[in-house]
Amino acid sequence: MGITKELVKEGNGVSPKKGQLVTVHCTGFGKNRDLTKKFWSTKDPGQETFQFNVGMGEVIKGWDEGVLGMKIGEVARLTCTADYAYGAGGFPAWGIMPDSTLLFEIEVLGAK
Repeated sequence: MGITKELVKEGNGVSPKKGQLVTVHCTGFGKNRDLTKKFWSTKDPGQETFQFNVGMGEVIKGWDEGVLGMKIGEVARLTCTADYAYGAGGFPAWGIMPDSTLLFEIEVLGAK
């Protein structure tokens, strides 16, 4: 259980450190347990990049651990088992069923 990382594009910057404010683009897949169906993206019209303090528990565990292992400029696909995503509760408002494995394509844009 955990996360599996697939590198899409190599980054050219440093890796974010725990506690830094990171800015990412992200697209999430796994609506209704279908890993080809998008449930959310910062690239959708009206959406903006997403920021969080990495490694501090502000986001799902898969993001915290996955982004800490990435570099600025890197794009990766993180497959997160349910215990590293939304767990037994899911996120029904977005069509994420309980105990769902999810796929996130994340681009790390910056860290400060």
